Amino acid sequence: MGLFSALNTSTEGLRRTHDALAVVSQNVSNANNPNYVRRDFISGEGPVGDQVRRALEPYIQKRVWRESALTGFSAAQSDVMKQLDQLYGAPDSQSNLSASYNQLYAAFQSLRSDPSSTAQQTSLLSAAKSFTAKLNGLSDDIQSLRSGVEDALASATTEANDALTTLAGLNQKIGNSGLSVDPSLLDVRDAAIKTLSSLFDVSVSQASDGTVSLTTSNGNTLLDASGARTLSFDSHAPLNANSLYNSVSTLRSVGTVTLSGGGAGGLDLIAAGALKSGRLGGLIDLRDRALVSAQSQLDDIAAGISSALSDNDRASSAVTGGYDLDLTGLQPGNRIALSYKDSSGVDHKVTIIRVEDSSVLPLANTSTADPNDSVIGISFAGGVAGAKAGLQTALDAIGAGLTVNAGTAGALRLTATGPAAVNTLSARITSTTMTGAGTALPFFVDGGNGSIPFTDSLDKPPQRSGFASRIAVNPTLLSNSTALSIYQSPANQAADPTRPSDLIDRLDKTGLESSQNSNLGLAGASLPLAQMIKQTLQVQANEIRRVSSLHETQQTVQAAIDSRFSAMSGVQLDQELSDMTQLQNAYTANARVLSAVKDMFDVLMRI
Repeated sequence: MGLFSALNTSTEGLRRTHDALAVVSQNVSNANNPNYVRRDFISGEGPVGDQVRRALEPYIQKRVWRESALTGFSAAQSDVMKQLDQLYGAPDSQSNLSASYNQLYAAFQSLRSDPSSTAQQTSLLSAAKSFTAKLNGLSDDIQSLRSGVEDALASATTEANDALTTLAGLNQKIGNSGLSVDPSLLDVRDAAIKTLSSLFDVSVSQASDGTVSLTTSNGNTLLDASGARTLSFDSHAPLNANSLYNSVSTLRSVGTVTLSGGGAGGLDLIAAGALKSGRLGGLIDLRDRALVSAQSQLDDIAAGISSALSDNDRASSAVTGGYDLDLTGLQPGNRIALSYKDSSGVDHKVTIIRVEDSSVLPLANTSTADPNDSVIGISFAGGVAGAKAGLQTALDAIGAGLTVNAGTAGALRLTATGPAAVNTLSARITSTTMTGAGTALPFFVDGGNGSIPFTDSLDKPPQRSGFASRIAVNPTLLSNSTALSIYQSPANQAADPTRPSDLIDRLDKTGLESSQNSNLGLAGASLPLAQMIKQTLQVQANEIRRVSSLHETQQTVQAAIDSRFSAMSGVQLDQELSDMTQLQNAYTANARVLSAVKDMFDVLMRI
């Protein structure tokens, strides 16, 4: 090798070693930067020359992004469900809902033992007010959680929109970089994608120039060569029990995430099914499912105790070919139960509900908890005569083969011609008076609607929806507690245990149904109130444990994939120090060669 060749080789070696040491130094200085990807110095020839490349495995990186979406979902759910757990209290707490009901039940028993005691009457009313206050408070707290989730959705949408804007700007810079893209730009780009993927699941496609295109998991474009789309959220906070999501915008009373831009109109991403994962997906599931179910469960308890104490079952009287049913006092929401045998000998069940708001008709069969009945909504504002034609049409539509008429004293008469038959006909009617209607008692009322009786009306808005926040002890009872023990009319009879005994019996034996949103897993079965409260608390405890376990598992998975990514793309100081030592040795060797060449040139110059 000639001296000039040796000189060039050693000089080039020094330059490359210097550049490689600079990369190692950069790696070491960013060892604690979570968004930094380790650089490798690659020696090269030709037009490309030396390069600094990121030590990155695309498959592992995409796994990190995908797991970030799942972790975002579970973390959002876990945080809120922990708060819900605190609201319900410990199972053995003396201040939880079950304990409050037990105190109310004990007060009923005490009154039965001494029905004329003013002290026992006052004690019962005090326990009842404590029970309604517990329901009111839990309901209000759940709606506060939902309102907080609504605010969190607005913040998360803004964060996602900011990440998309950042990525659009980075795309432009990276695209203009040519063959030499600054790795720092790619680090910032990937950090923005990770932030976005923690908010909702995104699909990433990278072009050869380093720019990226993003879509939602179901293919809606978020970012492409033309730029970023815009995300927005129309918050409706504060929310109440009637604030619900609907894919029909005019029926929606909560916020939704809208995607706009790129020449297209606003797209509801919730309706499109694009937000099933990530923090946004977790928050949406909380707002529209988990917390709605929690509210619905409380509403079922409030509705159940009100109806159990105030509703009377009314039997029908037999007539030729069927039955007459007196509907005096039938309130909106009250039900008529019909069972019949068709001409083929098959038994059927029908539930007829008084509905005065035509906008909610026709009723779906899911309006009741029984999966085997047909549901009919009918206005009885004009009595049986006014309802006759509509009810006949509805029964004909399901092929009942029954005849509707006005019976004795305006009763509802349903008859059939053999071989068809009316098996049973009865009604459950809400008592609205303190005396004169048997032992039933409108103990609780809808305090948020002028203290009207609870009849489970389906007229908009449905009375059951949010009833837990409005249930109150009947003001008439609070002003005159003697009605707790006197039920005959005129109300000048002596107090006796008949009414308290019957009210206890109603609490023990009345089968209560859960509404569709409650998700109590009853499959149409009914439960006494105490068991419904127990079932509600158990279902919530199970859901809270499920969410907590899911989050713990996901954290483990996330930590494992992050560790794998770090092992491949993170800075390992031991390895960097080893590389630095080798490079320093190489630098020293090249320096010695250069020094030796210089000495040789000096000798030649002296000859």
